Amino acid sequence: MTGKSRPVQNPKAAPNKELALRTGSALVLATVAGLLTYSGMRPFTVMVAAGTVILAWEWARTTRQATLDAGFFIHAVSAAAACVLTALGAGWTAFFILGAGACGAALAAPSLLARAWSAFGVLYLGLPCLLLVLFRSDNIHGTAAIFFLFLVVWSADTAAYFTGRTLGGPKLAPRISPGKTWSGFAGGLIVPTMLSIGFALWLGNTSTVILAITGAALAICSQLGDLAESAIKRYFHVKDAGQLLPGHGGLFDRVDGLIGAVLGASVIAGFRDFLVSGKALLIWP
Repeated sequence: MTGKSRPVQNPKAAPNKELALRTGSALVLATVAGLLTYSGMRPFTVMVAAGTVILAWEWARTTRQATLDAGFFIHAVSAAAACVLTALGAGWTAFFILGAGACGAALAAPSLLARAWSAFGVLYLGLPCLLLVLFRSDNIHGTAAIFFLFLVVWSADTAAYFTGRTLGGPKLAPRISPGKTWSGFAGGLIVPTMLSIGFALWLGNTSTVILAITGAALAICSQLGDLAESAIKRYFHVKDAGQLLPGHGGLFDRVDGLIGAVLGASVIAGFRDFLVSGKALLIWP
């Protein structure tokens, strides 16, 4: 026979390459987010406000198959303004602006269904961003609260991914996200709970047991947020919300769990003391 022989392809090469890409981009994102969180209120607010603009673009792309339409600009401006107003101490005004943005985005949409999804997107993506700034604005416990949320969400996502890949087993929600398993869910619950115990011991002035339970609850909220985003993408027949992050897709694909965790954390803070939300989340008798 003549001609060149084809190189033998390693079937594990593609998954390994994807994993390396995913890990690398996640480390870069985590480093940037951590540095800006630690640097102060202004850098953190700028980061979150910029994130809301990206999320608005991805939402328009996912739900309306549009990008720079009127709905996007209304969504982006209202959500970013709400973040800035929250940082300036005008929290109630920020909530009003976000609500007005939801109404404006709905009015700008071309159909009834698009109006519903546009309004929902402003609230679903804008409210967690506003709440992140609110948690960070706690002068004493704000930074620790944000890092606690990051710790829970990132460890839940990582543990669920590797546990599910290693152990496999019954599917968690096959119609929504075929790749997720109950073993992954368990891993994504156990690891953040254990890390929450360590965080409580490092913090020193809180109940280790209650903060561990809090971490477990937020880990569940994080995984529910992941499933919610998967359901939205499946409804609109979209694989990824964007292509911003190599190995992950869009920013929405990366922060879906954080959205769920922040909403869960806000419920906890709301029942205790919303004005000092960082302390309400972390400090337990």
